[in-house]
Amino acid sequence: MKLSLASLGEEPSSRFVDQTRLAELLGFNAFFHSDEKWTRDPYIRLAAAASATSTLGLGISVTDPYTRHPALTAQASATLAELAPDRLTIVMGAGSHFETLPGYGNPKPTVGLREGIELMRRLWAGERVTLDGEIVKFVAGKLDFDPEATPRVDIASRGPRILALAGEIADGALIGSFATPSGIEYAKRHVAVGLEQAGRTWEGFDLKSWLYVSILDSEDEQPPDNMRRGVSHALWSSRKVLFKMVDELAEDITDEFRHFIANAPHEWSPEVMTELRRLIPRGLFDSLAVVGTAEQIVAKLKALEACGVGEAVMWPFPREGEHVEDLMLRLAEQVLPAVQGPVARDSYRLVD
Repeated sequence: MKLSLASLGEEPSSRFVDQTRLAELLGFNAFFHSDEKWTRDPYIRLAAAASATSTLGLGISVTDPYTRHPALTAQASATLAELAPDRLTIVMGAGSHFETLPGYGNPKPTVGLREGIELMRRLWAGERVTLDGEIVKFVAGKLDFDPEATPRVDIASRGPRILALAGEIADGALIGSFATPSGIEYAKRHVAVGLEQAGRTWEGFDLKSWLYVSILDSEDEQPPDNMRRGVSHALWSSRKVLFKMVDELAEDITDEFRHFIANAPHEWSPEVMTELRRLIPRGLFDSLAVVGTAEQIVAKLKALEACGVGEAVMWPFPREGEHVEDLMLRLAEQVLPAVQGPVARDSYRLVD
């Protein structure tokens, strides 16, 4: 299994670039950057990372076909791919936080993603395209350059229809936050529907899992408080899907939690998110995050690998008093060799 890292764009840009250099040195496979509203711009930061690294994979996860027109995504990502040939992956998804953009939304996300990816690929191929889709409109346009490199396109989701779409048209699927074999098998069943519809097989199809990760010193240590933020985002962005399957994911679901999920307004206000984090049962938390001692994390990742996950995209959550870079070093020392294998480096010696 390949191990990669992810940023939501919250750290200063110079520090992010330093983190990508460190990730490459430590032997991680790739570094993904979220296209999150309203953190730092992923294209600018990944362009800097492309210039600062030479082998590290780079990715945008997750962007959508609504807030950026797919033609503009095609233009920007092809430009970025030229800076990092064969290193870039664009992960498309339905998007969220549209409440901050009056007039925007994500209607018919399966249709929007299908049309958006079709337009992107046709523009990369040098076509002049007219697309009068249900969601995506484009009239007699083409890129004014022939891309020297283009990215891979994955689709991210937890929902059945979009996971099936990934199997049908994408280069891979990024499964959102399922940290147990049962969650991965659920996602694979839906991806397989799309593969079958398209006459495809699993061969050459990348299966990735987006995971919240934190290393604890002991089994009874509590996860860092800020890790609940990541899990709460996963729950809230896929509220309908996850609420239907919470009993498959955990055995400690409380009536209070069920009532909140069923009745709370679907908004991202501090009050709603604080209450959600308070109510998340530990069993559900553990099904959506990889947290524990280094040995436990290795075991959890190997269990996901046995289910067919080829790459873990990890959003690292340091404990209190720890920095992200500290956790990167611990992951590289205590987890990466056991999961991804030894890191090949040139020998080091002093020269007189």
